[in-house]
Amino acid sequence: MSRQQQYSDDQLGAAAAAFAAGTVTYDETARVSLPPIPETEPMVPLGVRVPPALAQRVRAAADQAGVPYSQLVREWIELGLTDMAGDLTVSVAVLRRAIAHAAQSGHAA
Repeated sequence: MSRQQQYSDDQLGAAAAAFAAGTVTYDETARVSLPPIPETEPMVPLGVRVPPALAQRVRAAADQAGVPYSQLVREWIELGLTDMAGDLTVSVAVLRRAIAHAAQSGHAA
């Protein structure tokens, strides 16, 4: 990935003025490179309010699993929805983490 070009305030001001004046020209023959395709699907924020003690437990579980807490919560949501739907399709990584968490927390059968 290339380093992002930094422009001074004067350069940005001059570019804005040229654009506003209609004196900006475009080179349709210039080669451009498109940004890389994301490796994962885009994420949307999902706000959930929980008591502080529960938030602390989630963060501790994520630290213990060695993953960001948002990833752990996504995996738990995926597992819960999979279980509710009676669907047996779930990623192996999510399944392994769920088993490890259950074993560590004493909830294993």
